[in-house]
Amino acid sequence: MERKPIGQAIKELRCLRNMTQEDLIEKADLSRSQLYYIEADRRTPQISTLHNICTALGLTLLEFVHYLYGYTPTSSTPNISSMDAPGATIG
Repeated sequence: MERKPIGQAIKELRCLRNMTQEDLIEKADLSRSQLYYIEADRRTPQISTLHNICTALGLTLLEFVHYLYGYTPTSSTPNISSMDAPGATIG
């Protein structure tokens, strides 16, 4: 499964939430140059910075990772009741 670039995903999510760069800079406690380099995919944010960005965007880190990889709750993820496991019983 291919992943979106982190900066592209942050910019998309920011725009989807009708936030300006200034809004995100203020809410995530970033500098203007930090956000510029991150959204341009010229710098990868540290995990603490990414956490601040996700919080400012109203997301958890897990939700952000799901967005990066295009995961949706309707993706076909097998659950135990649908798996054929010889000798396994449920309940």
